Amino acid sequence: MKHLISIICVLLGCINITKAQVVISTSDLIGTKWQTTKQYDDQSKVYYEYTQEKRIKHKSNGSTFASPYYLSNTIPAKFDYTKVGIITKGCYYVEINPKSGTIYCCSIERFDKTNKKMTLKYVDGDDITYIMIPTNKPRNQSAGESVLDESIW
Repeated sequence: MKHLISIICVLLGCINITKAQVVISTSDLIGTKWQTTKQYDDQSKVYYEYTQEKRIKHKSNGSTFASPYYLSNTIPAKFDYTKVGIITKGCYYVEINPKSGTIYCCSIERFDKTNKKMTLKYVDGDDITYIMIPTNKPRNQSAGESVLDESIW
C-alpha cells in the first residue's frame, strides 16, 4: 500500500513539473506587440506592448493601462516586485493589476517568435493565443478559441 501511495505521489509530482514546459526570457518579450487572435481578426485597435518592466494595454480610445510583470519558474504565492524590470527566465508569466491588486499567473504553453504566436494558459483553464503584430497571418482564424474578459483592465 505504501508503495502504491509513493507511485501516485511521484506521478502527481511529474504532472505538476510538466504543466508548463516552455521557458522564455523577459528579453523575448521586450519591444514586442501582441493582440489576441480575436482582436486581430476583428481588426481591433487594442494591443499589448511589452517593455522591460510593464505590459501596456493600448485601448481603442487611445488610452493605456500598464501592469508590472515578470517571469518565474514556479507559481508564486504573492507578487514579487523585486523581479520586475529584471531580465528573468521562466515558464510562468506573472502580472499584477496595480488598481485592484489582482495577480494573474499563467503557464506559457507556446512561444514562437518565428510564427509570431504565444499561448498562455490561465489558472481558470482558459488558453489565450496571442499574435505578434505585425504579422502575415490571415484574419478570421480564431473561431472556437476562448476569449479572456479583460474589461477589468
